[in-house]
Amino acid sequence: MDEIRRLRDRVDEIDKQVILLLNSRNEAAKLLGRIKRVRGMALRDPEREKIILRKVSILTRQLGLESGTLERVFRQIFAMSLKSQARPSVKQASRLKGLRFLIVGGTGRMGRFFAGFAALQGAQVKIAGRSLKNAKKTSDEIGVLPGKILDAAESDIVIISVPVYETERVAVEAASFMKTGSLLADVSSVKTGVSEQIASRTSTGIEYVSIHPLFGPDIDLLFGQEIAWVPYRQGPLWKKLDKAFRASGVDLYEMTARQHDKKMAYVQGLHHFALMTLGLGLSDKGGQPLTRSLRDTETRVERMLENWETVKAIQMMNPFVPEARHRFVRIAQRMSAMSVGQASRTRLQLLSNVQKWSRKQ
Repeated sequence: MDEIRRLRDRVDEIDKQVILLLNSRNEAAKLLGRIKRVRGMALRDPEREKIILRKVSILTRQLGLESGTLERVFRQIFAMSLKSQARPSVKQASRLKGLRFLIVGGTGRMGRFFAGFAALQGAQVKIAGRSLKNAKKTSDEIGVLPGKILDAAESDIVIISVPVYETERVAVEAASFMKTGSLLADVSSVKTGVSEQIASRTSTGIEYVSIHPLFGPDIDLLFGQEIAWVPYRQGPLWKKLDKAFRASGVDLYEMTARQHDKKMAYVQGLHHFALMTLGLGLSDKGGQPLTRSLRDTETRVERMLENWETVKAIQMMNPFVPEARHRFVRIAQRMSAMSVGQASRTRLQLLSNVQKWSRKQ
């Protein structure tokens, strides 16, 4: 490829990432604005702007960039953020308007995410946690209402966001209070032995869909994210929630519980197992100097540890993960005595795999 073309392609990709990052910042500003309005706080914080500009000035000097130009850019970004905080999108705020949500497990990270998402879409949101005290504390922080599992009786949509081991028990309990025509959804990372049980133990008079967000709770932007979903009893409320997800840029993939777990055995189970193995194999070999690639790997291991209960549940409860682990070990054993011929064959197999992945995207 010609060098000018290569560099222009690189610049185009950077421009795309800049726009996506600005959009992520804007979505975070919308959430921030909603919480500020609930708490009666001023939308603009001049002191916070000064702190950001000082950080920008320090970094631009370190990089040898023109600080005045970037300061003007950031002032425009502040203006865009303030506009988003002050004037939430009418279209966005009407997608789930009038619906009453209960997030059971709403004090957890993923529960908080769904609470914020539903509130931005115009829903009235309550969260329930292990105690009313925790629910009150978290609801004050994120600008929604505290609740308890009994509030499922008055809710249109109940989302269960608890550890995988607890999902069936909590979902069945919540469903016992729910009214006919309401929607129950769980976010369990394992479906086999969980979602089928929930479907069989809950009333056929309520909708039930098992979803799996294929992203972490720390994202600011749903655009381009993916959610797998297993349908059991669909109805009007699921159609509304599905539409709200898609309007936010989410790609949804319908599958059976078995299809989901077979896929996740590799997408999550094998990936996590490989990270565990690599993290243990590195042992005390970390530290400086580091390649960017290894630094990224260390960050992924740290994030995996932050979500350890879910990672462990996938390893222990997904029935297709053990075979994925065993296959990984067999491949590693074959490769442990690397020869020149084997290295060549490995490269060809990797190239073939990369081509397959490219065709699927």
